[in-house]
Amino acid sequence: MTTRLDQRPGEPRQVGRRAVTRGAAWSIPVVSLAVAAPAMAASGCKMTTGQLNWDVFGNGTNQTGKVLATTGGTGVTVTISLSGDTGATGNGVVTNALTGGQSQVMRFTSPNGVNNTSQTVTLTFSKPVQNVSFSLLDIDSAPGGYYDEVVINTAGFTGSKHVNVIGAGAATGNGNNKGPYRAPDSDSPVDGSSSDGNVDLSWSGPVSSVSCVYRQNGTMNGSPFIGISDIAFQYCV
Repeated sequence: MTTRLDQRPGEPRQVGRRAVTRGAAWSIPVVSLAVAAPAMAASGCKMTTGQLNWDVFGNGTNQTGKVLATTGGTGVTVTISLSGDTGATGNGVVTNALTGGQSQVMRFTSPNGVNNTSQTVTLTFSKPVQNVSFSLLDIDSAPGGYYDEVVINTAGFTGSKHVNVIGAGAATGNGNNKGPYRAPDSDSPVDGSSSDGNVDLSWSGPVSSVSCVYRQNGTMNGSPFIGISDIAFQYCV
């Protein structure tokens, strides 16, 4: 992410970090769905893939705290709840501004100009599901501006980091494969048209909810944010 001055709805975009012409095609995060658990397959039900698709929701709408329907015919709903430092403008809002190379996502935004803020993002499924997968988008940094960090709270996940992300999704630790997911240093911005700051996550499950913490390392300017892609899962129907 960068300074968000060009992200207000209705304002003209400038060519640059967040103002790239839409059109970057994308699909479900690049995480292969795991094979269905043998016990579920033996039950005789059909393992069906569902998806929470952000294209269904209007640009600029806040979809947190709501029961969100999914596609695929599973009957499973998803609720996304936020806690902590959640008061920033644009937090939990669906946007068509390119974020992590994707053109319709939900964003989580940090309060502007406040030190060391954090918020917990929780995805709750109405029924236990398997093979959950999604991407967290645009984890990056800029000198004097922001330093995104993400900690994964729910155990049992697999994470695939893109080229501008280090860490392991852990609360503490240093080094390329330790500590939170983050940019490699304090001056590693990523353009909104690029997927270089993304992390692809998956849980084989079954799980009823997954959560992570989005936080800032130090002072932030420009209302920094990350995004979340469409959310895929499987359910036995």
